[in-house]
Amino acid sequence: MTTSLEELQTLVAQSILSTEAFKEQVAASQEAADRRAEALDLRAEAADLRAEAADRRAKALDRQIKELSKQIGGLGNKFGYFTEGLLLPSVQTILRKTFGITEFQTRVQAQNGGELQELDGFGFVNGEKNIGFIVEVKSLLDKRGIEQTVRQLERFPMFHPQYKGMTLFGIIAAVDTVSKAQRDAVFEAGLYLVTVNDDVAELAPTPLDFTPLSARVV
Repeated sequence: MTTSLEELQTLVAQSILSTEAFKEQVAASQEAADRRAEALDLRAEAADLRAEAADRRAKALDRQIKELSKQIGGLGNKFGYFTEGLLLPSVQTILRKTFGITEFQTRVQAQNGGELQELDGFGFVNGEKNIGFIVEVKSLLDKRGIEQTVRQLERFPMFHPQYKGMTLFGIIAAVDTVSKAQRDAVFEAGLYLVTVNDDVAELAPTPLDFTPLSARVV
């Protein structure tokens, strides 16, 4: 079977048309792929921008939190100094009338090597008695505050060797209302307790079996 020239020409023309159509399809597919890639790039860039914005917001929030914590800490210190300033003069009067204390100091700081001790108050009398009282003011009286006061008493001699021969006792001055359980915990630790009732500071009566915790500067 022979193919005429016209038929060959027709076949060639169809082949050319098919090739052109294929090229157009390939070009269209490539263009679509380019558009998808460009869209992906845009989405990735937008995601990066959102991530950068979120990071900036997180850093700004962190700065705000740190500043707020600093301000709250400052307010806490100011409140502590305020309550100490109101309560310690009353504690001084109680120590003078009850134990014969003649000297009283507030915010006593001492350093031994790399260690620092700071007391809210310290009252003492030399001579025949030669006794001293460390005072810790607590706005919230809890087990931790009691243990801290005991440690302050026990560590006092290493920071204050100038009081050699002195016998030391501890007092907690509670700002807030004290429950019976809190009161009992203070006495069981061997500490004296000053409470505030109707804006009047007073030394809480100790139980009959009370044994005061003491330390001696040697």
